[in-house]
Amino acid sequence: MIELSRALERELILAEGADLARRGDFEAAVALLEPDSAGDPARLDLLARVHAQSGDLAAADAAWAAVLTLQPGNSAAKAGRRVIAKVHSGRLRRRPIRRYLLTAGAAVMIGGAIAGGVVLTTRQPPQAVTVAKPDDRFRAELDRLHRVESRDAAAAKERREQLQQLAKTLAAPGASTRISADAVTVSFDRSLFSPNATEPNEAGQTTLTNWASVLKGQSIRITVLGHGVAVPGGPASGGSTVSLARAASAARVLAGASGLPLTAFAVSSADQGANPARTVTLEVRPTGA
Repeated sequence: MIELSRALERELILAEGADLARRGDFEAAVALLEPDSAGDPARLDLLARVHAQSGDLAAADAAWAAVLTLQPGNSAAKAGRRVIAKVHSGRLRRRPIRRYLLTAGAAVMIGGAIAGGVVLTTRQPPQAVTVAKPDDRFRAELDRLHRVESRDAAAAKERREQLQQLAKTLAAPGASTRISADAVTVSFDRSLFSPNATEPNEAGQTTLTNWASVLKGQSIRITVLGHGVAVPGGPASGGSTVSLARAASAARVLAGASGLPLTAFAVSSADQGANPARTVTLEVRPTGA
């Protein structure tokens, strides 16, 4: 969606720039085209033509040189620089003109100004380019995409603020919180289970019960991730029955101590290689996430 919006906006800028140049408003055309032109051959090429029309051959030559840096085989840019070189060498005459033209032929480069301007001519007669002016549907689609982007950005900002507030609520002694894309991850400073055990030890039971007080009254969903210890020579991922059993027993303790229904909890087995010093990690999400 964002890429489509950018593409439409780029086409709109190119069309408006060409239209401004046709009307002789070169200063406005340059102001529109020059920002963010680096890395865009089409935009640089049009900018070069506008500079040539206004009589600023040095700027035109620099813009076409930038095009050739990006596209060494660009014939229009090569032709433009050749014509400018002929003007500088005196092999191509200058003469004032009464109107401004914008052309697209690779070998037809026209630049002019009533006062001090020049026309760059070739053997081929110049042909004015017809650039379609953006219609109402084009603008409407671009506006719609901008509205969607703004709405998504606002939703993402609101979501981030919601998670930041939730992280503050879940913070408690013996536990650490970290905000991810869609959840607050809670990890405990010490293991809650004895080696190979599937029920919390006494210290773990106390830690879970005390921490559960921050869950009271919250509209949240919690995924309890159980961790095991990788067995030498065994798989480092995929979890284990010990991991799942630890997650389930921790969920029961948290539900009982917080007053939240057991349905607010989900259990899963985390990769055994993750958080090797921990036995349980929690992912807490606001309801509706």
